[in-house]
Amino acid sequence: MLSWVEVDTARIRANIDAFRGLAAPDTAIMVVVKANAYGHGLNVVAPVAAEGGNWLGVNCLDEALAITKLGIANRIAILGHTSPGEAGIAVRNDYRQVLYRLDVAEALSIAAQSLGRTANVHIKIETGTNRQGVAVAELEDFIRAVLKFPGLKIEGVYTHFANIEDTLDPSFAQLQLRRFNEALGVLDRLGVRPMHIHAAATAGALLYPETIFTMVRIGIGAYGIWPSRETQLAARERGRQIALSPVLNWKTRVAQIKKVCAGDYVGYGLSFQASRPMRVGVLPVGYYDGYDRKLSNSGRVLINGQAVPVIGRVAMNMMMIDITDAAAEIDDEVVLLGRQGNAEIRAEEVAEKAGTIPYELLSRINPLLPRVARS
Repeated sequence: MLSWVEVDTARIRANIDAFRGLAAPDTAIMVVVKANAYGHGLNVVAPVAAEGGNWLGVNCLDEALAITKLGIANRIAILGHTSPGEAGIAVRNDYRQVLYRLDVAEALSIAAQSLGRTANVHIKIETGTNRQGVAVAELEDFIRAVLKFPGLKIEGVYTHFANIEDTLDPSFAQLQLRRFNEALGVLDRLGVRPMHIHAAATAGALLYPETIFTMVRIGIGAYGIWPSRETQLAARERGRQIALSPVLNWKTRVAQIKKVCAGDYVGYGLSFQASRPMRVGVLPVGYYDGYDRKLSNSGRVLINGQAVPVIGRVAMNMMMIDITDAAAEIDDEVVLLGRQGNAEIRAEEVAEKAGTIPYELLSRINPLLPRVARS
């Protein structure tokens, strides 16, 4: 293997258990495994997440079907769009579909009647993020229309916060929570009392217990990553600090070692010039694999427990590192992200250097790279 990702399954279990400890014992846990389990590998993560969580959350029908093929029996919520033409597949597999369009509701109803099943849906409430969802002002008419479709059951209702990680100014999160509670009031007046009410994702569960309701959706936290540095600090101040352990190690090996003379250039664009005689290691990884090009001349990797810099431009399928002062040889294991010995390169560090967030950094690791379970 030129490059591979190792996933610590024991740490996944521990992270999920840590969040379970923040909520009441009867609170359901949905582990979100969309985007190839945030880049960690759906095939590796989903079976472990299913052990620790009651539900699995995905973005699309294809992800749900992939979980079903693994033989996992947990309830699966499709949190993204499913087209009306695919409604029958969702109903046949008893997936819980987010609902905010009446044409999708009608398609689910038709499929449910045809299959002799119930189509369980979760109404998405728009409270301020202005992505998918039904606005509170439109909710009563929407629900009245949905209730006319036979075979549909409103099993859940939920929302998603836009800015809950801003711990210095929680006013917008509080506004969204008020709107969500208003929406729950509308449902109650119409006699609709969903079994599953969920608003808290990772940051909400950590900072605002009042957002938990009957279910928590754990995304980035299940993989041992804090949503933000501010979230971690605020959780500590509020006595809700938990131990989260990153579960991913992204590795490769040294493909070649070259001697470079002082004054020579390394990589495209002549962006790095050697100021001394150097030993340069060539790694068979590049931006196609998900190692961001913005890490050119700024990233670092681990080799034999020592951090060494990335030099030159990250290319499509390879990159170079300075091993002049490292005891490195051909085929030595290199850690691009994660731990090696007592040293660690965290997703937060790499994301900051690349001008992005850990969510994007992790989810963009090429899905074709092998994912290997480690415990």
